[in-house]
Amino acid sequence: MLDTPKNAQERRAAHPAVPIRAMRAEGTRIAVELGDGGSAELSTRWLRLACECEVCGDTASGKRWLTPADVAKTVHADSFDLSKPGQVTAIWQDGHVSHYDAAALADHVDGSGPARFRPCLWNSDLSGRLGRFGFDAVVADDEALFASLQALRDQGIAMLTGVPAETEATARVAGRYGPIRETSYGKVFDLISRPDARVAGETARAQIPHTDEPFRYAPPGFIFFHAIRTGAGSGGTSLMVDGFQVAELMRARTPELFDLLTRHGVTFHREHEGEVFFSAEAHVISLDVAGAVTGIRYNDRCLAPQWAPVDRIDGLIEALAELTRLIRDPQNQFQHQLQPGEVLVFDNQRVLHGRTEFDPSLAVRHLRSCNIDRDGVHSAFRSLARRFAPDEAEAVLYQGAIF
Repeated sequence: MLDTPKNAQERRAAHPAVPIRAMRAEGTRIAVELGDGGSAELSTRWLRLACECEVCGDTASGKRWLTPADVAKTVHADSFDLSKPGQVTAIWQDGHVSHYDAAALADHVDGSGPARFRPCLWNSDLSGRLGRFGFDAVVADDEALFASLQALRDQGIAMLTGVPAETEATARVAGRYGPIRETSYGKVFDLISRPDARVAGETARAQIPHTDEPFRYAPPGFIFFHAIRTGAGSGGTSLMVDGFQVAELMRARTPELFDLLTRHGVTFHREHEGEVFFSAEAHVISLDVAGAVTGIRYNDRCLAPQWAPVDRIDGLIEALAELTRLIRDPQNQFQHQLQPGEVLVFDNQRVLHGRTEFDPSLAVRHLRSCNIDRDGVHSAFRSLARRFAPDEAEAVLYQGAIF
């Protein structure tokens, strides 16, 4: 949902004929009279910088020639012309002429910016709300793809069904959501239990829900788990946890521990001798400028020995312990036994994933995994929203574990 009292569509509905009635220069500010009789102000310098004529250039394409340094503090508009419906024309003191969309300017007058998207939180109750989308529709129909992207935006997770239980299908369906990210583990990674396991995912042991690869400066954005073979009845049940929901529980119950995880750096590492040595220090819980949770980065198996003064280290360990307890609580876990031909797609910087132990002697469990950066998925969402839900295209989406 959009966390705003009035979205752009509602604002424009309030001023359908003449969103802006008049404008006049008042030094560093521009007085604006709105069509509903209200009044507001715009920054003169902001308005000049917002010009996107052929001379000033276009910010969206990156072919931009006017810089903030080119617009003086003393910039002044000589006059405004609102005679053309839907357009505002400003004539500046140096003779430059700028044309603006009147409705777009009306959206800016309150200074609140685009709406911020507020995710839908969940716990063990996800089953009835989990978005399920057919493979054939998602690979062939942009509207079906967009519906699955809306589910990923809302809940951070979606399921694809009817996917061929063939290795080639993994990249085919994942590629619809954005470019596949190649890492030191390859482009598509096979998770099969083996005695010489390189990573925990290649064992049959239980895995506490976690985010993947927090030891990278930029962890994977979205993960695709494609079930090729599963041992139904032999264990290996997927455990999914909404990290945002768990973070909000911490904020409500133990605010001092929540606060520690938002501002104290925690170090994660991974080393394969002679091949890779990753180490990253980051906040376990990332917040945006409004204080909302925007990302989670946590894997207990990748925690390095932490550094902190002796009078603070126990508090940090307790904060990590409390987070782990909440993650392991069955009330916070959605459980699902993956079947061949199913794909779980989830936001790796929001949704933690794990599994129960399984017996590899009873059945072979084979999943294929690949990653897509979150900006690629969000780009696909915004591009399709322009076509199928224009009012959703500009909302600020949660940007993940940004530090």
